[in-house]
Amino acid sequence: MSALQTFRFRLEPDPEIPRFKRLHWELVDVPIADVLTRGVHPWDPDKHPSILDAFVQRMNCEEAKVTDLVPMGHSHDIIADSGYIWIDKSSSKFQRTLKAVQEGIYFVVGLSYVELLGIAKERLRARWSHGVAKTLAEKSHYGFQALRQFLKSKDKSIKLSSYDDIDGYDLGRILSLEDFEQHDKLLVSEGIPTQNFRLASALSQFADNDGRLRLVPEIRALTFAVIMKSDKPHVCGTHVQWHVTRTGKMLTFRPDLGNNSVAKRAAAEAFAMRYRVDDRRFVFRTTVDKLTEMLERNEGAPTFPSLNYTSKQGPPTATAEVEPSRVRAFHIGKYPTSRCSGDILREVLREHGVPMTGAKDKLVSKLAGLIADTYAKHQSDLDHFFAEHRFLRIASAPSSAADLPILEDMRYLRNLVLTAYVIRHLRGNAILEPSHENATYTVEELALALLEGKLAFTGALLRVA
Repeated sequence: MSALQTFRFRLEPDPEIPRFKRLHWELVDVPIADVLTRGVHPWDPDKHPSILDAFVQRMNCEEAKVTDLVPMGHSHDIIADSGYIWIDKSSSKFQRTLKAVQEGIYFVVGLSYVELLGIAKERLRARWSHGVAKTLAEKSHYGFQALRQFLKSKDKSIKLSSYDDIDGYDLGRILSLEDFEQHDKLLVSEGIPTQNFRLASALSQFADNDGRLRLVPEIRALTFAVIMKSDKPHVCGTHVQWHVTRTGKMLTFRPDLGNNSVAKRAAAEAFAMRYRVDDRRFVFRTTVDKLTEMLERNEGAPTFPSLNYTSKQGPPTATAEVEPSRVRAFHIGKYPTSRCSGDILREVLREHGVPMTGAKDKLVSKLAGLIADTYAKHQSDLDHFFAEHRFLRIASAPSSAADLPILEDMRYLRNLVLTAYVIRHLRGNAILEPSHENATYTVEELALALLEGKLAFTGALLRVA
């Protein structure tokens, strides 16, 4: 498998005006660790079309432009290659836009309009000739009569009856650059080949310190396609696609088991055993270093389908079909809420020795505190249970769903405590992980939201390990 690649940019002096720089680039290999943890773009000409708009936005941002040249029209916006006027099948729209930037933009450390005008004059003076003088005269005096009057004001001996007569005189001798001092825009347009400028520091808008293409600080998701080779002759192997998310330097691999074939499950489990750093069978955790090892061993091919630079897009979801007859699902039953009568709420509080005085909203608040205390008392038991038994959330509970076999001696508060725990430890609304904690609410705030019906857990829990 070929290595991941990206663009590496550099600025080189323009051959005609060395003070001005041109953009150059090359494709270089990039470690997947740098793609994930540093946001270096994994280049693929057929993927990630949003990179073009994002690049253009950064080239057009105020931080990239030369402030003193903006009012004069010499640091104006660029546009992305549309691909409709002409199509070069050997390059992508992004590459054609890079080419347009290379040919149409100078990069400078700093430049004022006065300095730009001075450079233009120096260049015109260095190549002063009849042709240069004629061009300036014709563009600064529109129409034959205006041009004729201008030239006769410089040399009364000139006789012109048509444009053809102009070449009979040496305008390079008759005219001087000072005759066009009032036409500074014309001098710049004729003296400077390229009329659009950006700061050299603009590279930091789309490249890292090594010049590599980067538009985000990090990338947190990828898809990894693996073909597990078969020992049987004439059998290609089993394809398993893994959806991978990253937290720090740790990766979570989730297999897309599809129809849940025996061969695919076996292949996924074998791959997990080879690279996991935990003891999970299918959804396993590993490190970025081990992902690098996978690539070095040519174990699979990474892609980045959720990478979008102009809009947020979540990572793909791993799927698996399950047979109800073979897999047990668990649900969490109903529990008392603020809709219950005051008598029911008082009964719950009385059973746990909590004072029952106060209006209904006060009773609900006391009940939320009681749930939080009960949660804290049983948290270690819950952590141990859900670490030993792995669960995924499914959208609806089958008719065969059973109660979770924990906290079974608890009457009124059991389902409230379980619901609070599940919501607090549900990753991505899909995977129940004791090590993950949603800290949006405190436990007491979460309990109050459950009692008031502002939050709820829907669906069921499917045991996967």
